[in-house]
Amino acid sequence: MEKPLNYEKTFKIEILNEFANGVYNRLLNFVLNNGMNQQDKNNPYNVLLDQFVEMLDINLFKLSFEELEVLDGYWTNMNSYIKEITKGKLA
Repeated sequence: MEKPLNYEKTFKIEILNEFANGVYNRLLNFVLNNGMNQQDKNNPYNVLLDQFVEMLDINLFKLSFEELEVLDGYWTNMNSYIKEITKGKLA
């Protein structure tokens, strides 16, 4: 028997996916636009990109709503961080 669809949770997941991908893409564009070698694992931006990829691979439908809220906090903080490090630089 299938679980009933939780529309509130599904909506939260969709919004979180869009937001998280936007944060990832902003950092990726910063790296690319500044001619940084994406294979250089000594570059902290590349390490952060790898971390973002791992976070984006999480199956959000397996998380509780409370866990989604924690993940939302993570991406909100990362968004602020990425805005700060790209401010005033090519981006």
